[in-house]
Amino acid sequence: MTSSIAHAAFLLLAIGCLVGGRPAAAQAPSKSIRIVSFEREGDPFYDPVRLSDGIARVQHYRPFAGAELGIRDAAALGRTVGVTFQLERRSLPPEADLPAEIVRAEADGASAILLDVPTSDISAAAKAVPDGRVPLFNVRDNDDALRRESCGTSLFHVIPSQTALTDALAQFVVRRNWRRVLVLVGPEEADTTLARSFERSAKKFGARIVDTKPFVVGNDPRNREQTNVVLMSNDSDFDVVFIADSARDFGRYVPYRLARPRPVIGTEGLQAAAWNPASERYGAPQVNSRFARTAGRPMSELDWSAWVATKAVAEAVTRASASTGAEIVRALSQGNLAIEMSKGVTGSFRPWDHQLRQPIMLHTANAVVEFAPLEGFLHERTTLDTLGLTENDIRCPSR
Repeated sequence: MTSSIAHAAFLLLAIGCLVGGRPAAAQAPSKSIRIVSFEREGDPFYDPVRLSDGIARVQHYRPFAGAELGIRDAAALGRTVGVTFQLERRSLPPEADLPAEIVRAEADGASAILLDVPTSDISAAAKAVPDGRVPLFNVRDNDDALRRESCGTSLFHVIPSQTALTDALAQFVVRRNWRRVLVLVGPEEADTTLARSFERSAKKFGARIVDTKPFVVGNDPRNREQTNVVLMSNDSDFDVVFIADSARDFGRYVPYRLARPRPVIGTEGLQAAAWNPASERYGAPQVNSRFARTAGRPMSELDWSAWVATKAVAEAVTRASASTGAEIVRALSQGNLAIEMSKGVTGSFRPWDHQLRQPIMLHTANAVVEFAPLEGFLHERTTLDTLGLTENDIRCPSR
């Protein structure tokens, strides 16, 4: 009896091998791709920003939830080629050496690195981590100088550059024929940088800055020329107002207080961003709902950037057969690997600055009004390259 049972079991095993190939226990293990996300403890970027009335109205959230969504999406792609994707989160104390930690993670088998850290950390990592060994993804910093300084490294920028954002707004005002612009700029260094970026974008596309006026927050009567919106806007003939207010404090009082009925853009009114949870096209509602269901909040542009960074790794692995960090770098650097972004077109990384080509959402508080680049702005390669730094802007010695 025992012999008959054993014989039957052997037959079943043989049939299983013929029908389904090797038994499950004998199948080769799948390849694992590990992505490590670095962040800093006590990062001031995530401190609530309290405005002049003492209320915190500006709050950033760490984008790790976006990377988690990307890993779940990557799992389906990975199954087709026998690859699993893993995500690890590492929060470093302020005194930790980020480049050393990244090198250690790469030596331990990490195939890609997400950087949710300050600008100085991103720059140091790009310069210190051996070029070509592992891709580093900038998911939050839009600084133009960072893109110039890090050219020729393994740093890839998913979040748009500041120039790309102001280019999108400049295209919008030119397309609407609102070419005369009044610029209101705040006291912060970031305000000055933003205003200058828009001035360059306006010149690039044919808009004209008719006046630039500084503002301060407060109600001191001695500063009326810099606090009173009516006084600031009654002596210039303009079509639209651009506000550079990184604190988002003064700008909230500008709409409906102008001396003339004019639209407002910049950090108030119509704004430019990589992503907005109000987007209703190209599969964005599904992405937003899936994110909100798991994260418990709307998807920000930082969340979107982390999501796309993990998708870029998955595309390099599954479409370009990359299996190591160095192979992922090569696949993304070629500039032709298509990356789905739920923006109506696929993106790719520019070879000269490793910036992700992408449309920019122009949005109000509760609606996406347009996607830039807008109709009529042409480029010999792709209209997406009308936005952001050009090859002439990036003089990279290693190219």
